[in-house]
Amino acid sequence: MGSNIILYGPPGTGKTYNTIAYAISIIYGRPIREVMSDDYSELLEKYNALKTLYGQIEFTTFHQSFGYEEFVEGIKPVFIQVMNEKGERSRKEEMVYKVNQGVFKRFCDEAAKNPGEKYVFIIDEINRGNVSKIFGEMITIIEPTKRLGQAEEATVKLAYSQEAFGVPDNVYIIGTMNTADRSIAMLDSALRRRFDFVEMLPNPELLRGVTVEGIDICELMYKINKRVEILLDRDHTIGHAYFMPLRSRPSLAVLAHIFKNAIVPLLQDYFYDDYEKIRLVLGDANKEKNEQFVIKTDVDYAQIFGANAELYLENDDIYTINNAAFGNVNAYLKI
Repeated sequence: MGSNIILYGPPGTGKTYNTIAYAISIIYGRPIREVMSDDYSELLEKYNALKTLYGQIEFTTFHQSFGYEEFVEGIKPVFIQVMNEKGERSRKEEMVYKVNQGVFKRFCDEAAKNPGEKYVFIIDEINRGNVSKIFGEMITIIEPTKRLGQAEEATVKLAYSQEAFGVPDNVYIIGTMNTADRSIAMLDSALRRRFDFVEMLPNPELLRGVTVEGIDICELMYKINKRVEILLDRDHTIGHAYFMPLRSRPSLAVLAHIFKNAIVPLLQDYFYDDYEKIRLVLGDANKEKNEQFVIKTDVDYAQIFGANAELYLENDDIYTINNAAFGNVNAYLKI
């Protein structure tokens, strides 16, 4: 396993969930397949101990406002009390600027003190941040061959502190990437060269044997994702994590909640409210009207706007979400 890994795939495929297994695999030197077969609650307990008690794991999330100052180092204004001519503290305060360590530099400094231990830095949603801006000169020295202790080890002079800095060889970086937000091809090329990519796809087989009032959830997932893949692409399929609550609570009420609050909104986002394609994915064209999740209604322009209105208005349809369908077994069986 390389020093830098990105777990990538559509939403709901367990990327963040599996960073725990990958972190345990790295720190304990165990094969990832072996670790994934362990009881998850035990893995989580080990993970929390390594993160909280021993400081060997750090977790952060990139977002649009996250920058170099939070990741590596920046300057922070602080107020100090001014001494008077007698050397006593006065009521006056003066603003000075202090160099503040970012989360990654602080983590690397700690790892450098314990070269015999492995440290794992997890970056969730790595593709949501401006990678070039956040990493800065770090993008060069996170490369495995340029780590401290390697033949090509390199250091850089940091912008604010002017300190020489290198990334220790015992620091491992795990990132997660949602391909529905951005494809690998759109990632910064420097980042692509420095990370190994592990694809995580929807796994309907995890739901094999789960049924809700005759609805085979595994087959339901297969059918929906095949249609999404044809109409859009594989990067926008729907992950098994959305349906996992059905393993312990296989009820129509839970399935209805999942469809109403997760699946349909996700499809609306994927297809930019192109309801005709959403209807294709959900098989609504082949159902009775009361079984359709999305109902299509023709617009009668003449009735609404008066005679000859259709000459001036583009013919269109109105689409309505049918809330009653979420509680209708046939709405799912006929997908």
